[in-house]
Amino acid sequence: MKVQIGLWKAAVIGFAGSLGLGVYWTKSRKEKKIQELQNRIHVLSDHFQLLNHWMELRNEKKSVVSYFEEMGYQHIGIYGMAELANRLAEELADSPVCVDYGIDRDVACTIARMEDVYSPEDELPDTDVIVVTPYASFKEIKEILEKKVSCPIVSLEEVVWSV
Repeated sequence: MKVQIGLWKAAVIGFAGSLGLGVYWTKSRKEKKIQELQNRIHVLSDHFQLLNHWMELRNEKKSVVSYFEEMGYQHIGIYGMAELANRLAEELADSPVCVDYGIDRDVACTIARMEDVYSPEDELPDTDVIVVTPYASFKEIKEILEKKVSCPIVSLEEVVWSV
């Protein structure tokens, strides 16, 4: 009988221990998820501010084209093939500034509206400047691109807020 009670106690203690670990793991996972959501909210808030300013510029009959012209950039590459890249390419479509190509980790990106899209690991053609549209990750992306190209690398945030 003592052996059975001892085994039962061990099972209960083991089960309780695993519950405690499970509660800790769940709490840690929940905190990580909350942090990810807060980061996403911050990025979306930044996007809203940027797009709002960009719309103000358009309402004032101004364009980001002026940034590229003032800097002497006639050819650009765009890093990040999501919505902001598409808006930039659309604004530059009927201007003297030519979008040479796009760069994205997912070269098969389904929403990219460019014919030539390269991976950051590919040999990148010469261009005057590369504009990084996921500007929240600008520092990390710039470090990667600086090893690949000799042209300036700027964030979309810099472009829009400089006009």
